[in-house]
Amino acid sequence: MIIYLKEHLQLFVLMILWTITGIYLGSVSFAIIGLSIVLLMTRRFYVEILLGFWMILMYSDSFEQMFDFAKAFKPIYMLVVAGVVILHRHVLLEGQNVIFRLFLPFFVWSFLIMYDNPQISLSFQKTLSYSLLFFTVPAIMRHLLERDQHSTLKAIVFFGTAYLTAGLILRFFGVEFVYHVGRFSGLMGNPNGLGVLTFLFAMLFATASFRHPNFLPRGIRVLVWLIIFANLFMCQSRSALFATLLYLLFSSASVLRGFVGIIAFAIIIFSYQFLLHNLPLVVTSLGLEEFFRLDTLEGGSGRLIAWEVTWTQIQDNFFVGRGFTYTDWIFWQNYDLLTSLGHLGNAHNSFLTFWLDTGLIGLILYLIAFFLMFFTLSKRYANAVPVMYAIIFSASFESWLTASLNPNTITLLMTLSIMLYGRPPEDKSSTIDGSVSDEGEENPLLIDG
Repeated sequence: MIIYLKEHLQLFVLMILWTITGIYLGSVSFAIIGLSIVLLMTRRFYVEILLGFWMILMYSDSFEQMFDFAKAFKPIYMLVVAGVVILHRHVLLEGQNVIFRLFLPFFVWSFLIMYDNPQISLSFQKTLSYSLLFFTVPAIMRHLLERDQHSTLKAIVFFGTAYLTAGLILRFFGVEFVYHVGRFSGLMGNPNGLGVLTFLFAMLFATASFRHPNFLPRGIRVLVWLIIFANLFMCQSRSALFATLLYLLFSSASVLRGFVGIIAFAIIIFSYQFLLHNLPLVVTSLGLEEFFRLDTLEGGSGRLIAWEVTWTQIQDNFFVGRGFTYTDWIFWQNYDLLTSLGHLGNAHNSFLTFWLDTGLIGLILYLIAFFLMFFTLSKRYANAVPVMYAIIFSASFESWLTASLNPNTITLLMTLSIMLYGRPPEDKSSTIDGSVSDEGEENPLLIDG
């Protein structure tokens, strides 16, 4: 860890500078951050640009007022990143962007249907940012992995680990803002948000370890897993913890590959809410009422209410939808009523949100791209299907997959890019198209290396 900090001292100093100036100078910091990005671009420090964007998105998800600068700056940063990719297209757009190409029909459809959105300007911004995210992140990741996979993976993993560790350290120093309504939330400010980010970071770390087994020493890999599970347990996000365990189960048991795995996953996904309903007896007998938040198990923290409201609204927008942000608008219009019924948040289901926002046609276009992507990846990366199962499970209980400028979607895109463009370290070929066989690669769960 100390060696990494020395190697990337400039990066951490820059991120600390952005944080301090953003907190204390507000919008004035935009000029400082923008100038920094320009300097990074001129020197082709693409890792720093990408990680800076990731950090701004992490800050922007926080409920803390001191991070409001990140909320205001993130759309600007998205446009800057897009500008970097376009200006350096001779470097960053050399190969095909498979991920963006698969989702392009969905993006086109989303632009076409927004004309009837009650917040058409906001809908356009979100649709544009969602499209740009899929356009830019895989392009940058492909170049970085081709140029120096070892350093790129180390930088991403250590940066994510440092973010999660910072929340834990502040917690032990008694800093109050790392808690929200009695639950640990780290720097995210939102316990469930921290849970989703930690789960997705676990997928990224496992993928990086599988693709490049020796990019970190054994002791560091154990430490990263400990930090991941410490955050998962402390934030008490049931769905995030279960999604992570689901991945570990399906990636470790060879019998769950193929058709048997599909059946097993279908049983799990459809029985999860039933298990939550009957879990109190087991939880009480084990004395884990506080961790599992027994008082919220019965109603699924308002998820059943959210799903019922969303499904009712879908009936009026069944096939076409009214564009991105429509679900948010519906829930905001009914905020007081839903709060009185015990609901907190939004639709709590990414696929229902896609359906309400873009209609059944939009949902089908998204799912076609989603499954084609993982079908392609499964031929090149052995653990692609377990990752897919875990993502489907998590997205079925949170709407993070429909958000563009949050820290979760970009984490997923980085993970997919590692699957697609990463390669075993012994492969010296110049073709980085993800076609390398995974034979002989180490399972990341076998930490001994």
